[in-house]
Amino acid sequence: MSEENKKVDENQKEENKVTEEQENENTNESLSESDAPISDEDIILKHNEEISDLKDQRLRAIAELENFRKRAEKDQSDALKYGVTNFAKEIINIRDNIERAQSSISDEVKTNEAVKSVVEGLDLIAQATVSTFEKIGIKKVESINQKFDHNLHQAMMEIEKDEIEPGTIVQELLPGYTLHDRLLRPAMVGVSKKTQENQDKDDKKNKETE
Repeated sequence: MSEENKKVDENQKEENKVTEEQENENTNESLSESDAPISDEDIILKHNEEISDLKDQRLRAIAELENFRKRAEKDQSDALKYGVTNFAKEIINIRDNIERAQSSISDEVKTNEAVKSVVEGLDLIAQATVSTFEKIGIKKVESINQKFDHNLHQAMMEIEKDEIEPGTIVQELLPGYTLHDRLLRPAMVGVSKKTQENQDKDDKKNKETE
């Protein structure tokens, strides 16, 4: 081996030795740090943090469980109250047909012995439907002489009546119904308004006061 190569080899060994010593020193420092004793205060602080985290997790779990229970109870209650919605919509149509049949029978026909039993049977059917309505929570929407409410009524026409406050329901074309607190069908109604002559007078007064 040439003299030059020997020097290179020795230099390389020297560098490796220095690097190894530095690595050993770093390792010893890491070990000394990890082996450093933990104070009692640090241990207590760490345990308190873990306890606090566990308490928070427990409270969140309890809150989620309570919310789930309330949702389940509400869903069950709604299913019992509103599960008959489709049936209710069908039965109010039957009630409409019964009322139309009753209104089409004149007083003269009602006194006719030949059809008296039919009329009485129709009345019994009407009473049965009303009883069924009460059992499942169907109520008729109040309309006549009530203030128009877009949540319950549907205006089909306006009727001029100066003696009644505008916006008052004066005619019911088709009754509305609710199932508990939900609207099954709005009442189809006629709503009062002022005559054109009085409306023009009011408009003129409003312009004069502006």
